[in-house]
Amino acid sequence: MKFYYFGGVLDSTSSNIDYLESNNFDGVLFTYNPYQGDFFVRIAKTLNHNQKIKYMVAIRPHTISAQYLCMINQSISEIQDNRLQINLISGHIKPHESDFNGIIGDITDHSSTKDRTNYLINYIQELSEMKNNTKIKIPDFYVSCTNIFAYNKASELNQKIILPYEVYKNKYFFNRDVEGQTRPGAELEIKDQKIMLAIGPILRATQEEIDLEFPKNKLIHIYGGGEYWDRERITTDTEYFTFEEFANFIQSLESEGINEILLNSGYEQERPKIIEYVKKYKDLNNI
Repeated sequence: MKFYYFGGVLDSTSSNIDYLESNNFDGVLFTYNPYQGDFFVRIAKTLNHNQKIKYMVAIRPHTISAQYLCMINQSISEIQDNRLQINLISGHIKPHESDFNGIIGDITDHSSTKDRTNYLINYIQELSEMKNNTKIKIPDFYVSCTNIFAYNKASELNQKIILPYEVYKNKYFFNRDVEGQTRPGAELEIKDQKIMLAIGPILRATQEEIDLEFPKNKLIHIYGGGEYWDRERITTDTEYFTFEEFANFIQSLESEGINEILLNSGYEQERPKIIEYVKKYKDLNNI
């Protein structure tokens, strides 16, 4: 199993690359935020040839052409090959980004989810066709699939998929009807797909510890994003495991042909627990 960490840090004041590399992570995902700056420049500046960890950069396709993305990939590959990966996302547009603008075209951050998804679909089709040109170095990319349309297209083109745990668990995406109600969609075919599973595990030694810290149907005092807040026990892409249960879960994924996991700590206090677990798991398995 390959482990990726969601939410890399790489700027002039801090980086968690050395920390993740030393704890046996195979890759790190840098999320998309127009105010964060350009991660490609930072990767080119800080790439350590003695490391193997992959740098995966999240990109909203409507913000950059497939042609220019290939040019960037070519340049970074000249510094060190096989270190850069791309995560193509239609984008969950946050309120603080709404006034950034800077996109000239039919599809922008203000476009509907449907329109941005259709652009993503056309984009991966374009990249797929560009593979026929041997002069172009196509980036190693994954498609974040949050709806059946993106999933079906990525599957059709045999592309790598990042699939949310909630969808994997249910084996379907939710559909929204004309009245705005969500209903289960058609069952997904998971077998033989190139899937990286995105999940935010809560890991404890025993079930008793989980029940004590995260009682069901009760508000939990959580620290995240620089502040404390209360919420009920998470039930979407977060799941609760004992150490042994998570090891068994990993083995069950491998039996299905899923060999990559994208781990999201969700709560800041869970980050060191997840990282420690990955190190111990891979050390014990002599990987």
